[in-house]
Amino acid sequence: MYLKVRLPLPVNSNPAYIFPQQNFNSLDEQLSYISSLIRGFCDYKDLIDRKLISREVSTGRDKVQMCMEQYDRMFRCYREPCTPVDILHYKPIVNGNEGINCKEHILVMCNNQTFVVFTRLNGVLLSQAEIAKQLEKVIEMSRSDDKMKDVIIAGGSAGDRDDAAKFWSLMKEDKQNLEALNWIQSASFGVCIDTRSEIKWSENYENNLAYRGMYLLHGFGSKSIGLNRWYDMTIQIIVASDGTNGLCIEHSVAEGIVLINLVEYVMQFIKRNKGQQMWDNAKSITPLQLHWTVSSDARSLLQKQIEVFDDLANDLDLQVLIFDGFGKEFIKSCNISPDGFVQLVMQFAYYRLHGHLVSTYESASIRRFRYGRVDNIRAATPEALRWVEAMQMKNKTRDEKQKLFVGAVKRQAEITLENVTGHGIDNHLCALHSLAKEEVKEGLMQKMPDIFLDPTWIETMRFPLSTSQVTTTASISDTYLCYGPVVKDGYGCSYNIQPHSIIFAPSSFKSCLTTNSQYFKKSLVDSLYDIQALIT
Repeated sequence: MYLKVRLPLPVNSNPAYIFPQQNFNSLDEQLSYISSLIRGFCDYKDLIDRKLISREVSTGRDKVQMCMEQYDRMFRCYREPCTPVDILHYKPIVNGNEGINCKEHILVMCNNQTFVVFTRLNGVLLSQAEIAKQLEKVIEMSRSDDKMKDVIIAGGSAGDRDDAAKFWSLMKEDKQNLEALNWIQSASFGVCIDTRSEIKWSENYENNLAYRGMYLLHGFGSKSIGLNRWYDMTIQIIVASDGTNGLCIEHSVAEGIVLINLVEYVMQFIKRNKGQQMWDNAKSITPLQLHWTVSSDARSLLQKQIEVFDDLANDLDLQVLIFDGFGKEFIKSCNISPDGFVQLVMQFAYYRLHGHLVSTYESASIRRFRYGRVDNIRAATPEALRWVEAMQMKNKTRDEKQKLFVGAVKRQAEITLENVTGHGIDNHLCALHSLAKEEVKEGLMQKMPDIFLDPTWIETMRFPLSTSQVTTTASISDTYLCYGPVVKDGYGCSYNIQPHSIIFAPSSFKSCLTTNSQYFKKSLVDSLYDIQALIT
């Protein structure tokens, strides 16, 4: 689902998680906050490694224990570009006597340069102060003269995956490059220290949220801060000098809820340990700067990837809607599933804007099965179509519209249950498609089955409306998740259902003449109020 895709990771695949805005009066304050985040992430990783995270239980009437494999993989995987499919490196846990002297480290990006900062030495997690002192040295080292400063090496993680694979194949011919890449691939996670930021602040809070989202998704391109990143890294913590901060996430390893649980633990960790840092008495540990040798052929491939990345960053339009007319509590009072309600809102919003429905993707967790990831809840049902059509007809009575809405809600609940219990159609059909391709390749079948050659199959498996619920705890405000569309003529739209509000993050590409995130945002508002009027 992820590793075969050849599109660049930024925007197309990697989502962003926006953290509450911070206010730094100095570089020391910025580094103090970054080191507290690092220590919190390391603390959670330690709990995972020692199997101390409580096993999750599914929601709903029938409680089922969930697979925790995504937690185990979150800090132990690295995505390497390869052809025809990327490789997911998996780092085993060090335990027993081997763990007594073990080292752990993270990748730190600063001024487009790469550094290794240690987080565990001799089997012991380093303190926040010991991490902060290393970050100070990273800042100092990044400002020194370096003959490779003009080479933005992280561009090798930002372009088309086939070009990235060719680039790193050339780079690994040099022993120094191979050693540097090994340091990065074995890092627990990445941290990006942005000593400058490029956000154009607005008096409108929703616009500011959108700017912060784009900052984390692509950093406004190579001319700004977008390549002080490493997009192949599963988790990147990004903290800018103006207080913008959050995560950029490589999505092939874990789903949103796993990351949300991680982040909310870290936020509480920071709150509990605030004010405990004493830098002066901290042990001095020297971070490593990674150096690279880039041949002329590799430079050409690097530049090609950077140009593709810049085009992508310039093309994305992200909007944020904070709808405060009602939220989860009102929807539940109407005996409707909040998730199903919001899915139908988006169907109505799309229909009134475009006059038809399209294949819609909503991730459905199947973690009740071992190694389960997601299946797809397809909200564009015949029942939803009949209802949205009726909503636009003046000759339809309110009772008729209500009846059709109830039918659409019921069908949405049915397909949701089918998917989370392993009876969805997408994974099943995709598995058959993959098996058929293998058999054709091996000569066991002459051609693909007719179903997979039909244009309807191709259209069914592209998603002009890609959605997912990424609800965060109500006690942590000023936070949301976002991502780009998965097709050029589509929308991405995450949503965060709070008790008395709903946050939407619609995105589209400016180059597409048929989609518009601002119009979709307005259509969402109109649809929310129209449905409220219908059911009350």
